[in-house]
Amino acid sequence: MYFNSMSTFLRRAALALALCAGCGAASAGTIHVTINTSNFGEATGFIDMQFLGQGGAVEATALVSNMVGFDSSAYKEVMNVTQQAGGYLFSNLLSNDLFHAVDFTIGQVSFDITFGGAIDPLTTVASVFAVSAYSLDNRALGNYDPDTGVLASFVWTPATVPGGSGSIGQDNNDPGAVGVVPEPSDWLLSGTGLALMALVLRRRATAGLPKQGMALAA
Repeated sequence: MYFNSMSTFLRRAALALALCAGCGAASAGTIHVTINTSNFGEATGFIDMQFLGQGGAVEATALVSNMVGFDSSAYKEVMNVTQQAGGYLFSNLLSNDLFHAVDFTIGQVSFDITFGGAIDPLTTVASVFAVSAYSLDNRALGNYDPDTGVLASFVWTPATVPGGSGSIGQDNNDPGAVGVVPEPSDWLLSGTGLALMALVLRRRATAGLPKQGMALAA
């Protein structure tokens, strides 16, 4: 029943995204994201990130860099994410997950997301970067979407011509905690639908696999 209703919602979301393809999304490649963790009620936990595309999406990447407040030595799960100097590189062509340890007592974490990739003359298929926060016992934190646990998701629509700029939309479920500069346009249903799709793919990819620590330095 749950997956039937989700499937229906995703079809509606895909339609909304197609209809919104020509709307005024901010033209940008990099955004700066801040998350106020002071009201999470937890001393430590995790920030979870994923970047996935709809079926038929052209190749796109999301580089997470300038990570502030992240614990470089505590355990984290990294699946199909390439470690870069000071950050991590995601591809929308692979199921992926970055489950990174964070000290919430600092009060705020921040990072940059830089999107890029191949052009898509039709601009009918986008990719979504979803961000969530979890406690040590895997409880979702903040004013998250109740269906996905996502705090905020960012929809990347590729450029239509060589040398052109792609665009970023957002679905911010916790604007009191999550700040974004520059401010992307709101995609509402479409962004939420893509976040749901990302969650479904993550559950399929990690079904039966326990989270394990990996000794990586950020």
